[in-house]
Amino acid sequence: MVRFLKQEEYGKTRALNELCFPGEEFAREYYDEGGILENRVIVKELDGKVVAQAHLAPRKAWYRRPDGTPYFQRVDYILCVATDPAYRHRGFMDEVMELAIRKLQEEGQPWTFLIAVNKEIYRHLGFVYDWTFNPEEEDLLYADEGLTECSARLLCAEQFVKPERITE
Repeated sequence: MVRFLKQEEYGKTRALNELCFPGEEFAREYYDEGGILENRVIVKELDGKVVAQAHLAPRKAWYRRPDGTPYFQRVDYILCVATDPAYRHRGFMDEVMELAIRKLQEEGQPWTFLIAVNKEIYRHLGFVYDWTFNPEEEDLLYADEGLTECSARLLCAEQFVKPERITE
């Protein structure tokens, strides 16, 4: 079953996050200090076990009008994209990502983005617009050390325009 978790169920994803993204600091900040609570969480479950997941974090993509006036568009950042190694190569991540994409399209979001260790994994899902994020955005994006590029997918926009910056 693929579904959005209720907020009180978010803790069900911690084991998968710790398996796929080892690091005490991330788990503490994200789970113990409540970073996860601003997000929406999609999971694939088998027999009550979370085997694949993606988290949607609301962000603001900032731009500048021709007259110099700043403005932003809401876009969701897809993070914590993970599949339990014992369940990989079964299409579970595609199921999770397809639900995320449908939901964001229904909401009218112009585009969405993620940071991938291997960008090629997400190309078939439309994440083909790459840009280097600003170093000051690293903590906001929970970027793994050494990763510096985002990949976007168009949802309701006709074209992708790189934002000046991303904020909460």
